Amino acid sequence: MRSRFYLLIVIFGAAALLWSAYLFGIQILDPFNFAHLRRVRYIPRKEILIPRRGGIYDAKGNLLVSSVSYYQLDIDRSAINTWADRNDISQKEAFARVATAISKCSSISKEAALKRLNIGSRNSSIQISNRISEAELDKLIQEFKDQKLPGMIHNFASMRRIYSKGTLAARLLGAVSEASNGYDPMTDSKSLYKLSGICGVEATYDKVLSGEYGWREIVLDANGNRVPYPDLHEKNPRNGNNLYLTIDTNIQEIVENVLYEGVEQYGAAHGGAVVMDPKTGRVLALAGVSNKDKDDDPNLVRTRSNIPASFMYEPGSTLKPISMLPALEHKLVKPNERIECGRYQIGRRVITDTHDYGPLTPRDIIAKSSNVGVAKLAERTGKTRLYEEYISLGFGQRSALNLFGESSGLFAKLENWDGYSLHSLSFGQSISVTSIQLAAAYSAIANGGKMMKPSIIDSYRDDDGELIESFEPSVLRQVSSKAACDTMLSYIQDVVDDGTATHIRMDYISVGGKTGTAEKNVEGTRGYSSGKYNAVFAGMFPMENPQMVVVVFYDEPSHYYRFGSMSAAPSFKKIVENILFMPDCQILPYNERLLQTSLKMPDLINMSVENAERSLNRFGFLYKIEGPDSASVVIDQFPKAGISVDKNHPITLKLGKSKDKPAEESLAKAIMPNLVGMTLRKAVKTASERGVPVKIVGSGVIRKQSLLPGSRITGTSVCILEASL
Repeated sequence: MRSRFYLLIVIFGAAALLWSAYLFGIQILDPFNFAHLRRVRYIPRKEILIPRRGGIYDAKGNLLVSSVSYYQLDIDRSAINTWADRNDISQKEAFARVATAISKCSSISKEAALKRLNIGSRNSSIQISNRISEAELDKLIQEFKDQKLPGMIHNFASMRRIYSKGTLAARLLGAVSEASNGYDPMTDSKSLYKLSGICGVEATYDKVLSGEYGWREIVLDANGNRVPYPDLHEKNPRNGNNLYLTIDTNIQEIVENVLYEGVEQYGAAHGGAVVMDPKTGRVLALAGVSNKDKDDDPNLVRTRSNIPASFMYEPGSTLKPISMLPALEHKLVKPNERIECGRYQIGRRVITDTHDYGPLTPRDIIAKSSNVGVAKLAERTGKTRLYEEYISLGFGQRSALNLFGESSGLFAKLENWDGYSLHSLSFGQSISVTSIQLAAAYSAIANGGKMMKPSIIDSYRDDDGELIESFEPSVLRQVSSKAACDTMLSYIQDVVDDGTATHIRMDYISVGGKTGTAEKNVEGTRGYSSGKYNAVFAGMFPMENPQMVVVVFYDEPSHYYRFGSMSAAPSFKKIVENILFMPDCQILPYNERLLQTSLKMPDLINMSVENAERSLNRFGFLYKIEGPDSASVVIDQFPKAGISVDKNHPITLKLGKSKDKPAEESLAKAIMPNLVGMTLRKAVKTASERGVPVKIVGSGVIRKQSLLPGSRITGTSVCILEASL
């Protein structure tokens, strides 16, 4: 018995000795290199944390562009099976609970989640969706925690830009694309995800908006699951800064709506406009549209060129005030001097005007847009001074906006000028500009000769709204004296008051500007197309103290609207009117704005129904008609004639029988006809047939008449007709 006991001791002792030797060999001698494998397993990996791209806001803090992050949701079905076995429930029931939790916290239906969970092997991980928003992810994490459900795996998937105003300022804001620079061996990470700006503001300020990547260390077990591990490090990502633009979305919307209307009405290929504050150089609106933009996908529109910054055109007569400015500055012409503006021959070249004006003062040269007059003044100025004037005003170089795709324009160096350059440049030929350049130059005139640095960014701010950097107005240089600029301001006001743009004159505010019509250059040649034009108007308001400069242009309008006075100028007027009547606009006092929205009730008594309706419709009045259908004459009206009423106030017309037929027939001849749009000859003839004395201002086509169409003509009635080419 004792011998057996000793035998067992020997056997167990030997086994213990062998096991100890084996463990000693494994732990100390490490013949299978397990120590290396252990070190590899517990070396933390770096997981890249993606920063959120910054938002873009307008000048008043309205959100224009934001970012939404999406995450990939995976479910580890083996973990679900283990949990189901431990809780003594079936796999089907476990999957149903997981699907219910997913549908409760996301837009994924329970049926769709169950379908994904039952695909393929039910012991592997399965992707449920890669479009889980941050808000949904937070709810899912909490729900799985509350329900004690295992197996949820989530990772960053993608980011999307949200343009909250639709296509508003689409070409200005630009677009982004998803970018990746492949596998990063330094971080042992999958491809780095980012959104990169490809055009517009998104591209210009891509670095500001992008932010910086972060990272965190993680340790995974053999199954790829994250395990707790002490002393892990991490660096939080820095989200991109938010851009606050100088753009006012209300003004931007006004400008774009007018341009869309203009492109359609005038048959133009494109339209563009810039609204700038001349005192600060801040761009309040920067819009460019084509006739296809409204119908195309907004994402496609955002990839198109920023027309006011990239599209170059010859400015035509809008450059005449700028050409004359150095002559005024250096006192090369006297204000009352009369310059002969007839046919002017220089070598083999002949310069002419639309009309043979004869002698004109500098004021009249601008008001009547004389090519000959401004060319003669350019000769006095000389090549060097004129060249320096154009350079100092920013022509031939990109503006300080430095927008993506911005053009520098075309302006030949002085040594490359030929014998025709001086005269051509004086009236806007042989040079191409962008709308931004033209607006900046006119802003310098409006600002007493101070060339302000154009700006479109107000500030950078972080996620908490804290200011990081702001951009204050900056004077680049003094390009002319205030006296010369003030003189030019009075000249361009005369363009509207008594020149080529009288039809856009407004009774309640003073405006000034210059029309321009330019034939398009045939690409690759020095010649011009016979049927393609650019129509331009550059103006400002109010003239006593200009608050805004507005440049409008149309590319290739139809032949009838090729003149700047026929297309760009009316659009300028619409933009100004809409800006002035914005609720928060302080340029025009509230009581004056209110007065302009009120209209005097016309006298409709004894007027035929047709003419009464025509008169009311002309001003957009709301009205109703009472009386027998067979009656055709207004016998009473409410409100009464001469009362000031808002155009939205309801008006009532009462109809009745005319007392005598002859009176009704004579009434037809006593109604003022609509003469607007007629030639001067036809208008005078029509007025004569109605017995209306007329007074004519200007020449060409009738743009305005003092007596409203449909109004009654009395024996003392005199109609003032304003005409222009």
